[in-house]
Amino acid sequence: MARWTVDEPMALDFDDVRSLNVRLIAGTVAVLASDDRPSVVVSELSGRPILVSHSGGVLTVAYESLSWEGLLGFLKPRKDSVAVTITVPADCPIQFGVLSATAVVSGLSAGASVRGMSGEITLDGVTGDVDAETMSGEFAACDVDGSIRIKSMSGRVTVAGGLIDSLAASTMSGQVTADFALRGAGNVHVSTMSGDVTLRLPADSDARVHMHSTSGAVRTEFETLRTIKAPASRAVSGNVGAGAGHVSVTTMSGAITLLRRSPVGMESKTR
Repeated sequence: MARWTVDEPMALDFDDVRSLNVRLIAGTVAVLASDDRPSVVVSELSGRPILVSHSGGVLTVAYESLSWEGLLGFLKPRKDSVAVTITVPADCPIQFGVLSATAVVSGLSAGASVRGMSGEITLDGVTGDVDAETMSGEFAACDVDGSIRIKSMSGRVTVAGGLIDSLAASTMSGQVTADFALRGAGNVHVSTMSGDVTLRLPADSDARVHMHSTSGAVRTEFETLRTIKAPASRAVSGNVGAGAGHVSVTTMSGAITLLRRSPVGMESKTR
């Protein structure tokens, strides 16, 4: 195993990186797909040094004694911070964990597993399965193609663009905003306690839809959906298209809005 203790700005290059593990605390972290040699570039660092190791194709960038499983429980105040950019092959799977750091993951084709606490996490142009957890930090996925599972306490969840096989989003008070196209018989399930939910789908989407709020308003721009009135319950249900896919939204007190945009492939013609 090759191992480095990094206590000052430094650049390291590697061969044969087939998976990446990141466990950091504060600062900024970027993981980028690249055709060049994999690298770790530390531009700023304060507090404890970070450890970089490379063994059997596995690249790890982490603090000593900060485990992946225990990341969200690591609540003792620290002044450890790092600004690091990591480049890996596009098909490199990653496990990524930060506490308050701002993190960006871009261009990967093997999905990503990410965890955070209060920092913002952004995935851009990621293909494959995305598995994410956050406490109060915002999570954003832009042009993600594949499946997304996200759990949040109070952090906002945003999905912008992409062709989704499945979306499973669960929050307590965090708002969920998603504008995407659903692939084939894909599934969407969003649930919140008090967070508002806004979805925007192409006009030619094909899905069974059921949206329910105990006390929040529920509205839709799709004329084929019907409103169901009942005591202490508000719901909209029905089919968009033939109903091959499935869209389900449930909340206790949050408002639900389903918006309609131009059919897939028409947006560029109208610009």
